[in-house]
Amino acid sequence: MKTAIASSNNSFNSTLQDFIEYPKSGIFSKVLLKDNNIQYTLFCLAAGTEIDEHTSTRNAVITVVEGTGNLNLEGKDIALAPGVFIFMAANAPHALQAKENLAFVFTLSEHLPAKKQINQQTIDIVKSTAPLLKKHGQKITTRMYEIMFQKHPEVKAQFDMSAQANGTQPAKLATAVYSYATHIDDLEALKTMVDKIAHRHVQTHVLPEQYPIVGECLLQAIKDVLGDAATEEVMTAWTEAYQLLAEIFINQEQQIYQSVSN
Repeated sequence: MKTAIASSNNSFNSTLQDFIEYPKSGIFSKVLLKDNNIQYTLFCLAAGTEIDEHTSTRNAVITVVEGTGNLNLEGKDIALAPGVFIFMAANAPHALQAKENLAFVFTLSEHLPAKKQINQQTIDIVKSTAPLLKKHGQKITTRMYEIMFQKHPEVKAQFDMSAQANGTQPAKLATAVYSYATHIDDLEALKTMVDKIAHRHVQTHVLPEQYPIVGECLLQAIKDVLGDAATEEVMTAWTEAYQLLAEIFINQEQQIYQSVSN
């Protein structure tokens, strides 16, 4: 993943086909342009690639450049073909499949403010899992990375695989997840940690669209490792908690991107 090819401070023109590059499997993405209000990203999906159902906190538009596929938007199947233009409202569940090599421009609007904070019941449940996370945290994060790299091998390029092999990256993430569970009722206490991680995400070009991937894999890992302790109540609470955390990081990283581009 590279930085934006153009600045919003200057006019420019180009041919999208010049930037299309299909991976052998998975997804290749390139930020074409971004400013304080909007971001244009070219996505190139290898034939057969699937993106599991997720949501975005921002309004979005898909404009298909070439190839075919299928988008399931709020339960409705939409055929993807060159020239198809789709608007997706914020928080609308959607999933996508590339039938053949598929390229589209994904346009994200400005960030929407968080609709609400999580309720006290969710906070209490998440905090109650802190002892389990302290004991099993690294097993959970190690399992999360296993799931993510298997289902989404294209993201490996954004990670230090040596830190995966020696366990330092899963250990760091386990500490962060435990800290979040412990301080979910006092997010100000996590400000330094969030800022440090957000800067690292900017350095590795993490995109808002990738947070649902991480969330899906983390939640599955929690279920796999905690077993019967991962009740429906616990998983519902952690789903809400993760969505809030993702929104915090997305907003923080947007501010960093903007400060760098100014």
